[in-house]
Amino acid sequence: MTLGAPAALWGLLILPAVLLLYLLRARRQEVPVSSVLLWQRAARDLRARRPLRRLEHSLLLALQLLILTLGVLALARPLRPVPAAGPLVVVVDTSASMQATDVAPSRFERARRLAREEIRRAAGPVALIEAGPQAALREGPGAPARALRALDALRPTDGAAAMDQAVAAALARLPGGESGRVVVFTDRAGPSVPGVDYRIVGTSDRNVGIAGIAADRLPSGTAAVVRVINAGRVPARVPLEVSVEGRPVLRQDVSVPAGGSSAVALRGLGTGVLTARLDAEDDLPVDDAAVAVLPPRVRVAVAGEEDRALLEALAASGAEVVPATAQELARADVVVINRLPLSDLPPGRYLLVGTVAPPLPVAVEGEAAQLEVVRWSAAHPVMRFVDFQDVTVSRALALRPAGGEVLAEGQWPLIWAYEGRGIRAVVLAAALDQTDVPLHAAFPIFVRNALAWLGDMPAAVRVGEPFTVPAAAAAVTMTGPGGGTQVLPARGGAVSLVVERAGLYRLRDGDSVRLIAALPPPEESDIAPVFPPPSGGAGRPTAPAASRAVDVSPGVLAAAVVLAVIEWAVYLRTQPRRAPAGPVPRLRHVGVRR
Repeated sequence: MTLGAPAALWGLLILPAVLLLYLLRARRQEVPVSSVLLWQRAARDLRARRPLRRLEHSLLLALQLLILTLGVLALARPLRPVPAAGPLVVVVDTSASMQATDVAPSRFERARRLAREEIRRAAGPVALIEAGPQAALREGPGAPARALRALDALRPTDGAAAMDQAVAAALARLPGGESGRVVVFTDRAGPSVPGVDYRIVGTSDRNVGIAGIAADRLPSGTAAVVRVINAGRVPARVPLEVSVEGRPVLRQDVSVPAGGSSAVALRGLGTGVLTARLDAEDDLPVDDAAVAVLPPRVRVAVAGEEDRALLEALAASGAEVVPATAQELARADVVVINRLPLSDLPPGRYLLVGTVAPPLPVAVEGEAAQLEVVRWSAAHPVMRFVDFQDVTVSRALALRPAGGEVLAEGQWPLIWAYEGRGIRAVVLAAALDQTDVPLHAAFPIFVRNALAWLGDMPAAVRVGEPFTVPAAAAAVTMTGPGGGTQVLPARGGAVSLVVERAGLYRLRDGDSVRLIAALPPPEESDIAPVFPPPSGGAGRPTAPAASRAVDVSPGVLAAAVVLAVIEWAVYLRTQPRRAPAGPVPRLRHVGVRR
């Protein structure tokens, strides 16, 4: 509430004056009378010598003071702010941290209640945008009732919030820019943007959670590292339980420093699904449990000419080598093809030796003789610790790539890697009997690196991050942590998807089943609310919500008039009633007989 003419409030000084007049005694003129019997009360006042009388309860006085107050307030022109009639865009954060219970029943429910109140106050069209892993327009701009129904349908996710994209989408929904406003309900304010009002929910940073599980297969078996994070300002000690396929493998208390993390390493775990669980008393339960898929041995199907050096290198890498039957080719993680002419290459993972095939973007321009390797990559995972010094190549395919990455080359590429169209492939241009590469120590390292890169299936993903898995069938059936199933069509021999819930997913591709573990983003474990910078701070100030002022002085003046009428009525009721006019009684003389 603001005032259009605040100087008029000086008129309130008339109230003490009215009160003083009420307290002053009236001067009375002495007049002789025959009797004061009926004026006893007035006589007591007359006997008092003080000029002031006691303040007594008087309804008339109260009404008169209230009428004067309202009159002065009407002259001051009170203004009531009301939301502008422009469009309102409401952004609701549905990230994992909004499931924190430091405000009852949760941050998300508190944000939804506040958003509901904001929408009901809107005087214009309303749009609703969800700031989840992907920013999405859920409704509008349109009638507030439609936005309320869309708001009720929102659910919190286990991912992060694409807040920047959501705010940008909200601003894009404001025609004319300044005529509308954007209100964001979240626990983390973004950069200050004019026209964007952040409403922060959440009060606590008390949370200990599992930030991630890294699993890898070593020659001695499978190893895993569980990382526990403490977002609070107090060191914590929490019990940790780890099991593989329901079999307990670890139970210990983990000490985590304030604002830091601790790692717990496990070895010799075998294969299967690892489950880690914290018994923590904190405000965010979603990161107290996590799952991971322990990687099995890479299954390799070998087709083409049999080569002893190649088989020994595959065996040394720890791969499971299977014959290239039609069934095994479909089930294998990697297919190795040695000098086998091909007319087409379906989606999959391939190590090609001395051969290429469509649709790989590479042309063969004859043969390259006496190829001398002069450069090889040290950054690509396939070439890690690989040294091709003094390698000789008597004959190789003269490759002309139109994509991918050349990993080793002389006059012509010797090793080329490609990923796309559902295919991941490594091509060695020379047949193994036309080079001395198998005689070098770099060869088994190269084969192991190639299988690791080719067999790197996404067994663990972050909620909200897109990922792709190869698909042999036309569609893949995905079963989520809650048991719900979804059929995903394959395009180009692969399926691209995004999950919004943490847990274990099962993807059925024909007869094979792939397990994928989804974890919340580690930043979601830090639940400390982030408030926008104050006005005048380093950041740009947040613009106030657009509103208009309505003059309510007519209403105040009308209330004063009504009270004046009531005061007049009360005054009339306090006045003594006059006797009704009539004939003057006449005295009759009554005689007494003696």
